[in-house]
Amino acid sequence: MTGGDTTMHSRSSSIAVAALAICIAGCSVFDREAPERSQFRLTPVAGARLEGEPLGSLLVRRVGAVKPFDERGFVYELANGQWRIDPYNGFVADPSAMVTEAVASGLEDSGRFTLVLPSGVSSRSDYVAECTLESFHTDFRDRAKPMAVVRLRMYVLERSSGRGEVLRQLRGEAMAPLADGSPGAVAEALSLATAEAVRSLAKQLPATRAELAPRPASE
Repeated sequence: MTGGDTTMHSRSSSIAVAALAICIAGCSVFDREAPERSQFRLTPVAGARLEGEPLGSLLVRRVGAVKPFDERGFVYELANGQWRIDPYNGFVADPSAMVTEAVASGLEDSGRFTLVLPSGVSSRSDYVAECTLESFHTDFRDRAKPMAVVRLRMYVLERSSGRGEVLRQLRGEAMAPLADGSPGAVAEALSLATAEAVRSLAKQLPATRAELAPRPASE
């Protein structure tokens, strides 16, 4: 990057690609002019409804994220075993907040629950989903085929009786290729991988409500 004016109102795609390349390559970003920041929303696409009996109402609690995947800046895994957090490009909100919304929307779209309540709602529900974001990054170890990687672990807890018993432990993961080397392509690939990871969780749910029923208290 040469001659970049950080006060300009518009930024060409070549500058964005160069900024991404600097972070990936491991060059110092402190001895050169910094480009304007690019921030994106997570935009997972809606999935089709899945077969199976509606399992009741579900409250999706806020997703917890394993470090460093709680950072707003894009996280890159490099071929030399290093990890980098992009200082210029990332998301407009914390991954935990965005993925919480994606989990609630994805499970609602699946049709596997009669009602899906977002985090923060105080209404009663039959079940609670507690999730951990275990991976949320772009894998550049193969520079020719960079991939967005998303891994989620979800616990389905019984809520109606107040016992809080864990009924299922599910793990959903997905990868999505980058269309090109731009920051927008990173955000798009992470959005696609998030949608697929959530759909994988929904596919693992039992077919009937009876299969999800808690064990008798005497057991």
